Amino acid sequence: MNFNKARQKSFWPLQESNKKYFPKLWQKISAGILFLIALFFILNIFESQIKNYFYSNSSPFSRFLWQASSGSSKFASSFFNAFAISQENHNLKQENEKLLLQLHLLKGKLTENDALGEFSSNKSESDNFDAALAHVIYIDIFEDFILIDKGKEDGILQDMPVISGQKAVFGKVVESYKNFSKVMLISNKNSALDVKIESADSENSTENTIYGAVKGSGNLSVYLDLVPLEAEIKEGDLLVTSALEKTFPKGLLSGKIISVNKDDLKPFQTAQVRPFFDIKNTENLFVIINYKSEQ
Repeated sequence: MNFNKARQKSFWPLQESNKKYFPKLWQKISAGILFLIALFFILNIFESQIKNYFYSNSSPFSRFLWQASSGSSKFASSFFNAFAISQENHNLKQENEKLLLQLHLLKGKLTENDALGEFSSNKSESDNFDAALAHVIYIDIFEDFILIDKGKEDGILQDMPVISGQKAVFGKVVESYKNFSKVMLISNKNSALDVKIESADSENSTENTIYGAVKGSGNLSVYLDLVPLEAEIKEGDLLVTSALEKTFPKGLLSGKIISVNKDDLKPFQTAQVRPFFDIKNTENLFVIINYKSEQ
């Protein structure tokens, strides 16, 4: 009994304190609830004024964010538009390049057809040779050489003559490779071409045939040499291949005499000659591939 009494006495102060604490707690809770209710009514009553205050004070910041986002959007839109225009221009440029290439190929094809037609019209039944079309790919006017795009795979061999569609002599093949060949022009200083002189005046032409040699003097120029002193040659006479050296078929155009140089102290007379080839304005040539020399 004494123990229980002592225990009750020990808890008594705690019970007394709880009795004092709980009323104060309920008062605080009630006050908080009343404050929330009052705040709710106040917000409802002054809702428009509060919103107006909030919007008016936050509008500058909102406007700044909107303008910034709008500017960023415009910048991004401009960037993507510029990229799209650049890509479109690139595509158009590629398309133009393709069209230009097609036009170039078409032009080259038309030029080839014109050259073939010209060669066929100038080729006579007496011509005992065939020819292969070739294109000029390089010109060396200092050494009087050209390169053509036909070689051993096309049946092009050394010493084969090279002429134009008008049957004008350009030179002969001196080196043949797999897919291209080197041609020495008749203007090369190492070139000598046997020719026959045909008088420009048929009424006064001599019965005896006059022969000579067209030699290269370099720089795309040639001259006539080895003409006997007694032979009568003059300005305007034509020079055609004679086929004496059995490399070039006869009758190919080689040049025209523009002036005669005759000196009694020299064994032969010479003449300045204008060649018929025009290498600077020529794209297509013909290589004589199966010439059978006359015996």
